[in-house]
Amino acid sequence: MTFLEKVRDCSYLAHIKVKTNSKKQDVINNGEFLTILVRSKAIHNKANKELIDLIKRKLEISSNQIQIISGLKSSKKLIQINFSEDVEEREIYSKLIV
Repeated sequence: MTFLEKVRDCSYLAHIKVKTNSKKQDVINNGEFLTILVRSKAIHNKANKELIDLIKRKLEISSNQIQIISGLKSSKKLIQINFSEDVEEREIYSKLIV
């Protein structure tokens, strides 16, 4: 679970590697990074939008609680996830990976 880093009580940073143009959406834990496969190509910000939508659905939060901090045009991204209440790492991990 090293891809998650707690910043504040209700805020986490996630180190994510995105693979675009995949046949299916999937989330894979590679230890240091969380690899997320998306169907969209990295054109016109489509892959980033699909990535945010996938995280939003898995964590059951709104898209305005997810922000790409760095790596907007890179496959390696640093994403900040803000929750309305304190959430434990293992709960985030179980929702994302399952």
